[in-house]
Amino acid sequence: MYTIAIVEDDRQQAESLKEYLLRYAAENGEAFSVKTFSNAVAFLENYTAVYDVVFMDIKMPYLNGIAAAHKLREVDQSVLLFFITSLTQYAVRGYEVDALNYIVKPVGYDEFALKFRKAMDKLAEKKSAELLVPTDMGYKKLSPAAIYYIEVRGHHCKYHTTEGEYKQYQSIKSVEEKLSPYGFARCNNCYLVNLRFVSSVKDYTAVVGGDELQISHPRKKEFMQRLKAFFDGENNA
Repeated sequence: MYTIAIVEDDRQQAESLKEYLLRYAAENGEAFSVKTFSNAVAFLENYTAVYDVVFMDIKMPYLNGIAAAHKLREVDQSVLLFFITSLTQYAVRGYEVDALNYIVKPVGYDEFALKFRKAMDKLAEKKSAELLVPTDMGYKKLSPAAIYYIEVRGHHCKYHTTEGEYKQYQSIKSVEEKLSPYGFARCNNCYLVNLRFVSSVKDYTAVVGGDELQISHPRKKEFMQRLKAFFDGENNA
C-alpha cells in the first residue's frame, strides 16, 4: 500500500483528486491510503516521512505551496512531489524542490493518470532499492535517497540518514553492491557515501550531510572520478 497526501484548500478539487486516485488504484490493481489537508501549515505540523507521494497546491492561505515544498524538503528528501496549480508560470519553480511534475487545474482524469504513472514507476524503482534496517520500534524502510552515508563500526553498519541514525549487523560489501547503482561510492574502507550529499571536498576530507569524512589515499582517485561522473551526469540530465 502507498500513502498519499493531498494539500489543497479547495475542498472540491481535493475530493476530485482523491476520486482520481481511487479510480487509478482500482484500474491498476494498486492500494492507496489517501489523506487530505486544507493548508500546508496543518500538513507540515509534526510532519513525519510516511508519505510516498504528495500533491501540493501552489496558491494557498497562510503558506503557499512553493514555500511549503522547501520546508518539506528540509525533512523529507525522498517523497515524490506534484504541484497542482492554475498558475503555470509558477510550476517551473518545482525544479527548486525536485518536484516530479505538475498538474494544471481543472484536472482531468486522463492527464492525471498519464502523469501519475510516472510516479508509480519511480515508486517501483524505489521499492526495489529499499533497505530494511532494525530500529527500537521494529524495522525501518530506507530509500537510497534518504541516506547521507553508511559507516562501518565493527560488524555493524550505521546508517546516517535524513530521518535519523540506524544500525544493522551486516557487511559494508553487501550494502555497497546494492547501493552502487544509486550513486554511492567508498571514500575509505569505513564510509560508503551518497554522492548526492557531498557538498565539498578539500584535500582528504569530504563534507557529507554536514559531517566531515576522511578520504583514504588509496581510494581518493577513484572516489573523485565517481564524484565528477555523478555530478556531470546530474547536470546533463
